Amino acid sequence: MLLNASHIIPWSANKTRRADPQNGLSLCVLHDRAFDRGLIAIDDNFQIILSGQAKVAKAPKLHRVGLLEIEGKKLILPDKFKPDKIAFAYHRENVFLQ
Repeated sequence: MLLNASHIIPWSANKTRRADPQNGLSLCVLHDRAFDRGLIAIDDNFQIILSGQAKVAKAPKLHRVGLLEIEGKKLILPDKFKPDKIAFAYHRENVFLQ
């Protein structure tokens, strides 16, 4: 598989949330890196937010398809251990690049 287990609140920021399944997402490598670097975030409706820094004119196809075209899309949520909205709020406030 080409999926990574991503932490919503970064591993280094909170030791107690490291193994918390509600502090995790399953993302492909591109989206995992974009999330960790604050280029994408998730709102309270579980929709993808794109940082202004990721919005570039004349973007290559991979950038358009992998980032620009996912803005506003809703996450597919798991049946168990849905991601914690408080963790997403932390990510938006402390990691996401406006």
